[in-house]
Amino acid sequence: MSAPIDAVATESRGGFAVSPVFHRAAQVAAGAGLGALVLGLVQAPERALSSLLTSGFYFLCLGLGGAVFLALMYVANAGWFTVFKRIPEAFASYVPWGAVTMLALLPFVTKLYPWAKPGVMETDHLLHEKAAFLNVPFFAIRMGVMLAVWVGFTWMLRRNSLRQDVEHGEPLTRKNVTVSAVFLVLFSLTFCLAAFDWLMSLEPHWFSTIYALYNVAGLLSSSVCAITVVAVLLHRAGALPRLNSSHLHDLGKLMFGFATLWAYLWFSQFMLIWYANIPEETVYFIARMHGGWEVPFYVNVVLNWALPFVLLLPRPAKMNPSHLLRVAGVLLVGRWLDLQLMVAPAHQPEGLTVGVYELSL
Repeated sequence: MSAPIDAVATESRGGFAVSPVFHRAAQVAAGAGLGALVLGLVQAPERALSSLLTSGFYFLCLGLGGAVFLALMYVANAGWFTVFKRIPEAFASYVPWGAVTMLALLPFVTKLYPWAKPGVMETDHLLHEKAAFLNVPFFAIRMGVMLAVWVGFTWMLRRNSLRQDVEHGEPLTRKNVTVSAVFLVLFSLTFCLAAFDWLMSLEPHWFSTIYALYNVAGLLSSSVCAITVVAVLLHRAGALPRLNSSHLHDLGKLMFGFATLWAYLWFSQFMLIWYANIPEETVYFIARMHGGWEVPFYVNVVLNWALPFVLLLPRPAKMNPSHLLRVAGVLLVGRWLDLQLMVAPAHQPEGLTVGVYELSL
């Protein structure tokens, strides 16, 4: 599955260019999304902000997932990924833009998070006990520090890798191994904190010790799927001629493994809360298993685990590019639905609504 990094040359960056039509379509889509967000902030601010948090966190996780994938490969001294290494590097280049999206939420913290509303801490005893942690200035500082760490380390990983095109040899590889090891430790701590801050505190009376790891599993699953989709499409366009069935098989195994990890953590969280039956914990699942969220709740499990598990179980399935594209698409939609279930019920208890605001930005 792997070989030393320096034993495999990185695929050339030449020979492929995105068409002007695609560029224009992307610009139009971005403009329409921004317009929908502005409209939503005027007409339905809480719904629009929930959508901004969901989409912002979704794409930031894809960017971070690319960086984490690179770091894991460097630390493992893997060589098989160098054929498509530029793909996760390109994902990592989005992290600064994802950071800007998350920072854009700061002026609206009082509308998005119940604990940030004026006067709430004085009237809610439980939240008052958390006031030292759940306050707007400290929240903003934590967000800034976490985003700075992610942007800094992803920049270093990409810079060292791109320099290898000019400065051949092992020193830059060894440097990236060191950077990756430090980044993985800091990422583990900061991303867990981000999951608590940005998602779990939407419902500040509820808590789960598995919540952060659950989000890490979602990040790993969705990022590997996105890498697979881009790799297959580029291979079809002739940009990755050295991508073969062995690479696809490895990516398919990672998709299968991370989807199963997600299911394990989902079940662990659900089962422990259901079995303990403590009102402070069960309130989270009650809101999602009844009313308008009941169907999305069960569809979420099907998209993120049941279907991928069945479809990727045979070995040949993990080597079929068309099949991998379909399964990766299912998992990417499932990740979006999973984030909707984490974010939207706090402001839309009546159920999931997919409209212009949910498709904004």
